[in-house]
Amino acid sequence: MRSPPFSLHGRGPVVLKSLAAVVVVGAAVAGFRSLPGMLARVPLFDVATVRVEGARLVDDREILERAGVPDSASVWDDPSAWEAAVAAHPVVRHVRVRRRLPSTLVLEIEEREPVAFVATPVLEPVDIEGRILPVDPSRVHLDLPVVRLRPAEGAEDGVLPPHRLRRQVEAVAALRQDPAFHGRLSELREEADGSFTAFWGSSPSLRVKMRLPVDPARIDAGLSVLGIELENDSTATPRFIDVRWDDQVVVGLGTG
Repeated sequence: MRSPPFSLHGRGPVVLKSLAAVVVVGAAVAGFRSLPGMLARVPLFDVATVRVEGARLVDDREILERAGVPDSASVWDDPSAWEAAVAAHPVVRHVRVRRRLPSTLVLEIEEREPVAFVATPVLEPVDIEGRILPVDPSRVHLDLPVVRLRPAEGAEDGVLPPHRLRRQVEAVAALRQDPAFHGRLSELREEADGSFTAFWGSSPSLRVKMRLPVDPARIDAGLSVLGIELENDSTATPRFIDVRWDDQVVVGLGTG
């Protein structure tokens, strides 16, 4: 026997109820999406205060000027333009605008971290990506090692491109694995043969000759050999250790 043809007979109310539910949900979603726009017209949510959090290297006023939040703004306005303006600052890595109801906006700032000074020839802080950070030294004290590079062809007006700095700055950052060494590191200097010399300790500094990338374990090995040599000759003055080779450490001692 053939099955009866499909029919909606007797199911009309169910279909109508389902359609009504869809319409209600759709209206609710549309209303939710338009809610910020509706709230933006309520004077209670007019921006009365804009605060900056997380900024240490940049003055809060500079961040506020960059953001340019108008007096007529509401906390429900789209913050993307303000975030983009602040994110364009060379010291800012990330920014997010957070609402603090009813009338406050908070600009949460994540800054780029200075890792070293680079001599250009003036000393300027640089982050691990090789980006020079325009930080006012009169308002922020930074105690960082100095990276000195040999003059490079193609460097305009003494400005070094990030790729020219990145490996050296990463080397300084790698030395943080040995806080005792990094804490007394004063300078990392590029030599004519492509190697580097780290100046360690107070004057006269111990010179540590190395190649990049830096291996903190090799430096520890060099310092250990130096310690043994000084135990054998307590009157000697340490001059340098050379850890440019994997299979040997060369120690240079003086007498005064």
